Amino acid sequence: MTATVGVDVGGTYIKAVRRDPEGQVERRVQVPTPRSPREMIDTIEQIARSVGPGAPVGVGLAGLVDSRRGVLVWAPHLSGEEVEVVAPLRDRLGVPVVADNDANLAAIAEHRQGAAVGAASLVMITLGTGIGMGTIIDGELYHGQAHAGEVGHFILQPNGLPCECGRRGCWETTVSGRRLDADARSVLGPAATASDLVAAARSGNPKARECLDEAAHWLAQGIETVVLTLDPAMVVVGGAAAQAGELLLGPVRDRLERTEGAAHRTSTTVAAGILGPEAGAIGAAIRASEESGRGMEGGR
Repeated sequence: MTATVGVDVGGTYIKAVRRDPEGQVERRVQVPTPRSPREMIDTIEQIARSVGPGAPVGVGLAGLVDSRRGVLVWAPHLSGEEVEVVAPLRDRLGVPVVADNDANLAAIAEHRQGAAVGAASLVMITLGTGIGMGTIIDGELYHGQAHAGEVGHFILQPNGLPCECGRRGCWETTVSGRRLDADARSVLGPAATASDLVAAARSGNPKARECLDEAAHWLAQGIETVVLTLDPAMVVVGGAAAQAGELLLGPVRDRLERTEGAAHRTSTTVAAGILGPEAGAIGAAIRASEESGRGMEGGR
């Protein structure tokens, strides 16, 4: 093994880590996400040179990523379409580079060294600016044709809030880090965040608790749909908003206990991720290590 760099490009922040040959995070960086594709590539390059010069790089992106071509096809929270990511970074840095959807890489992180080590099948739900999902079956990511896992855009409320994808009532408009930040501001004031909302709910603030109960309802409804579709051994919920713990996950378990045929199904374990908001960056670094070992070809 060699040291690797993992970069997670979210709708709000870019998070990056350097992972040492023993798998430990030894450096970390967080900067605001630039608005243009060119600035985004420039920023990733600068971070990689600073955090791990000469190390293979993995990049996670919050959107539709063609991992074979190394291209960000489109994203609701990032600018640009058909943005080449792997080729320019590989040319500039002179190291192997791999790119994938950020939730896919968070799933890799939790499966390899997080809450889901040893799970035969895993669904990772990430609550960040939006909602992402990564699926692992028999140890390997499931991509479908290229873009499996865009569950944040399940429509749960046909006449609901507008989503940045251009439609209304998507799952991520009902529960996500962004939605909880908005709820926090409405309840606690303009500077409040999801963390403040969770703390207030735990301290007994009835309006904050009402917001968390509503979020838990929608989280449970979406996860039930995923479980009925894929029947995974484990569901891990990660991302910044997952800090709410049992305030969100308890209702999910309760709903799954009452789902279709629950008494006749092998139950799905539901747990919070243990790698926190860095899971996507850690997974990107792990993917860079795994793909370097296999020999990156084409877009990888």
